[in-house]
Amino acid sequence: MILLCFLLNILLVPLLLVGVIRKTKALMQTRYGAPVWQPFYDIAKLFRKSETISQTASWIFVWTPRVGLIIAVITAACVPWAGSLLPPGWAGISNFLLVLYLLALGKFLTMLAAMDTGSAFGGLGASREATISLLVEPALIIGLGALALKTGVMDLATIYTAPANPVIAALVGGALIIAALAELSRMPVDDPTTHLELTMVHEAMILENSGRNLALVEYAGALRACVYFGLAAQTWLNVWPGFARTALPLHYGLSLVALFLLGIFVAVAEGLLVKLKWRAAPNYLAFASALSLLAALVAVARG
Repeated sequence: MILLCFLLNILLVPLLLVGVIRKTKALMQTRYGAPVWQPFYDIAKLFRKSETISQTASWIFVWTPRVGLIIAVITAACVPWAGSLLPPGWAGISNFLLVLYLLALGKFLTMLAAMDTGSAFGGLGASREATISLLVEPALIIGLGALALKTGVMDLATIYTAPANPVIAALVGGALIIAALAELSRMPVDDPTTHLELTMVHEAMILENSGRNLALVEYAGALRACVYFGLAAQTWLNVWPGFARTALPLHYGLSLVALFLLGIFVAVAEGLLVKLKWRAAPNYLAFASALSLLAALVAVARG
């Protein structure tokens, strides 16, 4: 049962989440939009295409999408983003510092590949991505650290088996959503549907990718979206004291429902939010750090 859930988490849920978000945004714009299965068709089409690689690119550009996908799969398998389903004996493998820096390693490799081709767009996107990561990291570490204070361990699987304080969970969940929108280069920090020089962050870094390389990059991005949104969903679900004690099928089902509802919420928010000017992004990300810091203060005050 657990193995089946893992396979669904890795192979089906990430691209389905992307499809649901795109479909919701289309309906908000009074368009019918592509079916929710469209990301699967897109990935299959890209895998059938060959790659166009710049003559100035090195092996770094060629291998980064492959290594990045491996890192994303390892992270998604270790993090209980779809419920506390880690097999027995895996305690400690979902240490939240390890998880955050695995995600950071994947992002670092993407930035390295973006600069490897010598493209001006790649350097622009990598510079902005590094700035966003620098601003988001304190919010993620402090927020997850506030959740960890109750259990006294840094293992996410253990943290999410204990009911969370409602105030702390609400603050940390909000911080995780703000941080996720920035880390995934979504509105209001970036608009993933445009290719304008003044707005691009993630898209600028992957402009040189094509064919199978682009498919791997897109799939890794969908896995990271599940990790970030899943952590926020689990944080809010643990406000319910009985959630951790529910039977495995119900636990997994509720986790997936919460994940997709959060995806729909993000799609609606993106349809209503206006993209911020680049110089306003630090002010926006400061809200995530402030929420995490408040959660940490509440956690310390409650002992």
